[in-house]
Amino acid sequence: MYITKILRKKARRPVYTVYVDGSLAFELSDEVLMKFGLKTGDRIDEQTVEKISTSEGFHRALQFAINYLSYRPRSSKEVQDHLRKKGFSPDFGRKVVQHLQKQEMVNDVEFARMFVRDRLKKKQVGKAWIRRALYEKGVSSHIVEKVFKEYISDDDQEQAAHVLAEKRLRLASAAFEKLDKDRKRKRLFDYLLRRGFSPDVASKTVRTVLS
Repeated sequence: MYITKILRKKARRPVYTVYVDGSLAFELSDEVLMKFGLKTGDRIDEQTVEKISTSEGFHRALQFAINYLSYRPRSSKEVQDHLRKKGFSPDFGRKVVQHLQKQEMVNDVEFARMFVRDRLKKKQVGKAWIRRALYEKGVSSHIVEKVFKEYISDDDQEQAAHVLAEKRLRLASAAFEKLDKDRKRKRLFDYLLRRGFSPDVASKTVRTVLS
């Protein structure tokens, strides 16, 4: 088999159509074209075609991943899930993430730190809420607990729960006024649990704000 023609397509990024024995064989990015040094007249075998196709697939998956990361940091799982939705195989997803990890473009520890800082800044939530959200994004329990030790103390959780409980009482004052003391405690306690605070923190907070 011989490469009989290489044409550049009109596109935002350089893309080339490669013809083998007179028929369109594949489309390549300029990076892959240069990597293999392809030119008209070159002899090419099936094994080389397979290597080129694999390299091009990886390159395209990598570009999708980099664009996805340009909006905000992502976890390893988020990147792999995104590539799978775009039609790439799990194998391509794993290889792309491994490449990006080596380049420090994907780092689950740094992602978890950013996520925790952002959530604590924007809203009063407990560890359980944040832990569940990070698990859904594929962050390991080891990383989650490591980051919690760095950013969330018991005092922080108690203060956040106190602020949230007072806000809840203020915004739902009409509803709470109709309840007896036990039901009021129960409703506020359950609310804090739903927001991710531990039973100990929720119980202590309820006692304080309703005293």
